[in-house]
Parts: sequence; structure tokens; C-alpha cells
Amino acid sequence: MQLFSILPIILIFAPLALLLSFAPYVTRETISFGVTVSQYNYYTPVLRKLRRTFTTVSLIGNGLIILACLYVLRSANEESTAMITSVCTMIFIVYWSALHIVFHFKMKKIKETLTTVEAPQRVKIDTTFRQNKLTYSNYWFLVHIAIIVAIAIITILNYNALPNVIPMKYDLQGNVTSSVPKTYLSVLAINLVQLGIIALMMLVNWSIKTSKQQLAPSNPAQFAADHIRFRRKWSLFTIITGLLLTILFAFIQINMFVPNQVLLTAISLITSVGILLGAILLSLTGRQGGGKIRNHQEDRERSREQPVNDDDYWKLGFIYFNANDPSFTVEKRYGIGWTINFARPLSWVLVLLIIAIVVLSRVLSQ
Repeated sequence: MQLFSILPIILIFAPLALLLSFAPYVTRETISFGVTVSQYNYYTPVLRKLRRTFTTVSLIGNGLIILACLYVLRSANEESTAMITSVCTMIFIVYWSALHIVFHFKMKKIKETLTTVEAPQRVKIDTTFRQNKLTYSNYWFLVHIAIIVAIAIITILNYNALPNVIPMKYDLQGNVTSSVPKTYLSVLAINLVQLGIIALMMLVNWSIKTSKQQLAPSNPAQFAADHIRFRRKWSLFTIITGLLLTILFAFIQINMFVPNQVLLTAISLITSVGILLGAILLSLTGRQGGGKIRNHQEDRERSREQPVNDDDYWKLGFIYFNANDPSFTVEKRYGIGWTINFARPLSWVLVLLIIAIVVLSRVLSQ
């Protein structure tokens, strides 16, 4: 078994499996498996048991998938390693989706049995929320763009020093498996991909700032303060992630001049793991939208008020589709982060942009 073939499975799949398995514990206290509940109901024994069951089943299932993947990779060669990893990824995604949908419908049935407060639905909002600094400026991405431009200029100035054939892909032993003739387009292709990624990151940062403001069932001032901290830390994470990816691609381009496949593979792995661990660390320091993960309130202190119920706009509990909502991005109902309103045309443009970047990267690497 090749070390570099199992490291991505262990260092990326395993942390991701842990993050997804414990996701019900970091979502809002007013959401359970994509279904709206009161804060009081979130901590009832039946929902505590549901979360424990989900986490146990998820850990066992994902653990078996990872072990099966490692077992099959024992005797895999270069070609079959890529195929096995792709198949395992698909099984991983399908298993998570199926598990979430099963528990989503379980939760909808349980909700019918929960006690509710017979009172008009009320919401509270801090009207000064938008006057605060919610994210870090997109001007920080000028640092990323400056690195990209500098590497591109160095590449052009040293164009004649490059070999006539540019290696684009290596196997796990460092052998070249794909290459293209030297042209200005082929040597600058990485810079185009970098610019596409940075544009995407800037869009994400803008979306964090402009995403729909959440309504509080109680204490709007504290709710807004938690929410501002939540947006700012994820904005900073987006900028740092963009910088790490820019540096990674810069190393890939420098590798054309000074090939060192072992160093490049190590940097690729460290960058991927670092970004994933950073996301996990942020997820463990607060709930979706802000607030502490551990709630030490007594049951009598927890709000029994029913929050805004927009379940009808969340398909299967995690796909938002609301043609009456002008918002482009909204907070996820499952896990931490943001998702898009699929009823907005711009959302589909973004999806096509992401697909275009992936396809362009694949084509240029052939």
C-alpha cells in the first residue's frame, strides 16, 4: 500500500466523517435535522436520543466505508487508486445524503408529538445589525492577486528557460503521466485557474456579508452580537483559505522550473488538511450563526417560543428554494456555513461557474 494513496483517506475523509457525524450538535438550537423546533424542544430526551443515534450510525457507516477503501487500496496501482478513491467519495456522499434524509423525515414525525406553546408567533430583530462591520474587506484579496500577477510575470520572463513539454500530472511515484507542449496559454493556465478561485472566494466573502439576517426568538441584542462574531470569523477563514490555495498553486507553477514532486505532494497534502482542520476547529468553537455549543441553561430557562417556521422552503431539510425571498445566500440548516437560494437565477450562474472551473482544471491537466 502506497503511503500517499492512503494519507488523503486518513487525513481528509476521517476528519470530514467526524464533522458530518457531529453536525446535529452544531446547528442552531431552533433547527433539528432541517426541521424548525423551539429551543426547549431541542433539548427534550427524544431529540437528544435522535442526535445520539444519528451520530452513532454515521460514525459506524463512515468508518466501514473508510476501512473498506483502505483495504481495497492495498493492492491498487496508479490507475485503480484514482478510480477507487472516486468511488469511495461517491459512496461517502450518497451514504451521508441518505442518512440525513431518513433522519429528516423521522424528525418531521417526531415534531407532531412535541408540545408547543399556544401563543402567536413572534420574532425579534436588531435593526442596527447591518450598521456593524460584518466581514473583512474584499480588498484583502489584493494580496492574493499580487502573488498571482508576480508569479505570472516571473513565468513570462523565464519562458525560454522552460522545457518544450510542460508536465501537467504526476503519479504517486513522481513519474509524469500527462504533459502538454509549451505555449503561453499552457504555462499561464494555472494563473487563470487561480483568478477563478479568488473570484469565487470574493463572492463567498461578499455572500457572508450580505446573506439574509436571521430573526431571533428572544434577546435580539445578544443574538446579533453572536451572529456578527460568527460572520467575521468565517470571513477571515475564507480569506486565509484563498491565500493558502494561491500559495499552493504558485508552488505548482514554480515546479515547472524546479521540479520537486515530493515537496509539491507534501505541500498539497498539508494545505488540504490544514484547510479542513481549520474548518473543523471553527465549527467546534461555536454553533451555526453564533452561540456556544454547550448550553448550560436549566430547562425552565429555555425558550418555548416557536421560531419562524419556513420549513416549506427547505426541500429535504437542506435545499433552500424560495422565489419570494430576494436573498441570494442564507445560512445552512444542517451543519455550519451558507447555502444559496436555488430560486434565484444568480445561484445557477454560480453553480455553472464552479463546474466551469473544475472542468477547466481537468482539461488543462490532460
